[in-house]
Amino acid sequence: MTRARAAALLSAALCLGLVGPAASEALLFSVYPSFGAKFDIGSEKFSLVTNMVVYNISGQTFTDVTFKQTYPEGVSVKETYQREVGTEATGEQSSARKVEGNVFYASLPTFKNRMYVVIPNELVLARRLNEVTFPGIEISYLDPGGQRQTAKMQDNTQDLFIYSNVVGGLERFLHKYNNITFDFAKAVPNRKEWEFAPVAASAQGRFPTGVIGTFPGENQYSGHFRIRSGPPGDNIQIVVAYKSAQKNERVNDKDALLKSLHDYLRWCGEFDFQPDALKIDRGTWKKYDDTWSVEGRWLDTIKNRLGEGPMKAKVFWGGREDVEYYVFALAHGRALGVDSAKANPEKEAQLAGEIDRLLDTFKSSIIPLSHERRR
Repeated sequence: MTRARAAALLSAALCLGLVGPAASEALLFSVYPSFGAKFDIGSEKFSLVTNMVVYNISGQTFTDVTFKQTYPEGVSVKETYQREVGTEATGEQSSARKVEGNVFYASLPTFKNRMYVVIPNELVLARRLNEVTFPGIEISYLDPGGQRQTAKMQDNTQDLFIYSNVVGGLERFLHKYNNITFDFAKAVPNRKEWEFAPVAASAQGRFPTGVIGTFPGENQYSGHFRIRSGPPGDNIQIVVAYKSAQKNERVNDKDALLKSLHDYLRWCGEFDFQPDALKIDRGTWKKYDDTWSVEGRWLDTIKNRLGEGPMKAKVFWGGREDVEYYVFALAHGRALGVDSAKANPEKEAQLAGEIDRLLDTFKSSIIPLSHERRR
């Protein structure tokens, strides 16, 4: 299995879940277009990782199916990934795919009811585009009667202004829109590429859509983002969520702490904690008193898929700004499939060290409420 295909499989595994309302004009298929913002901190370049989920809701089985995605002028395919095709919980077959100029094609012999196919490409923009309209996917197929049919899905327009116009890379971007940064170059200098990831479909009951990036709240005192780097076996992801909270509202008992952390763990996939591996301490961390420090392991609830891996979290309250922070990180350092049961302690130790270094560089620049009130 290639690194690109493995990365695609990991992304597919993390976006499985329940399906929301149909998003296409046709009643035979529903389409869930999402575009993950990706930053190269070495070159300070920006790209989009598409995960266009096409779901068969027809109640029928189609054969000799072709998917055609045309990309608009100024947008080109940097890399196309091999992505599994399957039901909500398990892959069944792989699709053949190719790129010709600005047109992407995928095909598969059989497209059954309640089966999905994901069109995954990394796209580069020839120039800074504030808004991009992606033409709807064209689906050609043989119906159960053997007649050739074609369905054209609706176009979708995405606002890319805050992503394609950023100057200075990911760290400056996070500082501008979330007032939170990590020193990626210092902590993990070999990890150049970081991609924003959605809240997993299994956690929100629907496939993610739209541009996947940062989600600032109504004001600077709330928001969240999820970022990840690397393919399966060398993958790190971080969830940061923060909200306004008075001192008496911060989390103060272990049960409430673990419930909240479990919710954020589910943002990353269909995972659970290993209860006997959890270690919870409370004390001073950086400038924050009474910080909860949690270490343990996450476990994939789907057998023979991702296996398990290390996780760490810091939960703390900033008294100057009256904000409670959840900084949650996990890593995957072993093989996929049936081999995911095989431990790889040396690799996991390396990834755990990277997580520690990233957490050590965490910095919040949220302005204290007292400053806001004086304005």
